[in-house]
Amino acid sequence: MSINAFVDYGFPSGRDFCVQFLSSSEFKAATLREIAPSATSKEKKEKIALYIADSLEKGELTTDKVLLAYVKQPRMWLSIKQGQSAHTPSLKSPALLLREFGEEGWYGPIQETTGLKKWYIRTYKIPDYIRRRTGETSQFEECNIRWSVIAEVGHNYVALSWEGFSFTPRSDEHTDKSTQFPFWLYIPAFFDQLADYLQGQWVHPNLPRLVLHEMWNKYLNKSINDFHYKWQHLRIRAESAGVALNAHSSGVHEIDASGLQALSRQLAESALETLGFTDDIEKISNVENALLRTLLKEWGTKSYEFSLDREVNLREADTEGSKTKAQLEKLFKAHCYFGLKPVSKTQDSLQHLKCHSGYYGGSTGVLKFLLRELGLRG
Repeated sequence: MSINAFVDYGFPSGRDFCVQFLSSSEFKAATLREIAPSATSKEKKEKIALYIADSLEKGELTTDKVLLAYVKQPRMWLSIKQGQSAHTPSLKSPALLLREFGEEGWYGPIQETTGLKKWYIRTYKIPDYIRRRTGETSQFEECNIRWSVIAEVGHNYVALSWEGFSFTPRSDEHTDKSTQFPFWLYIPAFFDQLADYLQGQWVHPNLPRLVLHEMWNKYLNKSINDFHYKWQHLRIRAESAGVALNAHSSGVHEIDASGLQALSRQLAESALETLGFTDDIEKISNVENALLRTLLKEWGTKSYEFSLDREVNLREADTEGSKTKAQLEKLFKAHCYFGLKPVSKTQDSLQHLKCHSGYYGGSTGVLKFLLRELGLRG
């Protein structure tokens, strides 16, 4: 089973460890090519890792360049707080992480020569078990996962990003059963530790209000400065499946947002028909969106996934005789966990986002968009 984290099988410290770390899932192939631009697109990741490790040994490449490229990578998970910090302490040297497993704890800072942002890395050691051989001679061998959480600290915010993974807990070392690592149990403590080190005063923004009210009112089916915005409802998690008109028992369920949107549309058309607005498309759309937002807000919604795109060149595309087609610009796509159950042992205890990669840019793209919406300096 492939683990989306760095797994140490007892690699010797130094160059060998560096090669294994660079070759792991912790580094994307595109990141390695950014560090070593002379590498061709056809060269395998392992070969580029060898080249970078040798360049570090020879002093032809600095650890700062490698580490900056590493911390700037987009990741799947993100959690943001806003506020300010007073200090930039020097903690464990992050250069050690390129050459050895290291101790658990905070490393950094990593900084650019220009710019106000700085990065810290929080590592956490997790025992894992790998099956060696099969049949009667099979046995489990213990190895160590180094889970790394990246903290980006700006002028008025801090953002933690990380990858999720599955592993075999110590209690299940004699089985092939794997389970999701419960990162939501650790991220709050990491925020607190960093606040102590940096004397930070940070709080989570009101994500439900930002998404379901401010961004909703600003972008949902709106046109701004010749740009038409397209908002797509993708998924809702709620504690009552009754929203889907099914008499299920209570519990966490995923509801198809397209079905919920169809329900809102039908209710809007029915209500407006009684008022004599059957053919008023704009009113139907407005009432539909109001009903949908009410269902999202009032019916136990714990998380909500959506995407936001916009059509560019709208005026040119509408010009008579123009051959220019409106292009779709990908702005935002994430599953927003609102953190409305702080005493829970589930993901709903933590305010965070699952960020889509590709055109949407993963945690990097989501953070950039949210900072702009929150009026924070990125």
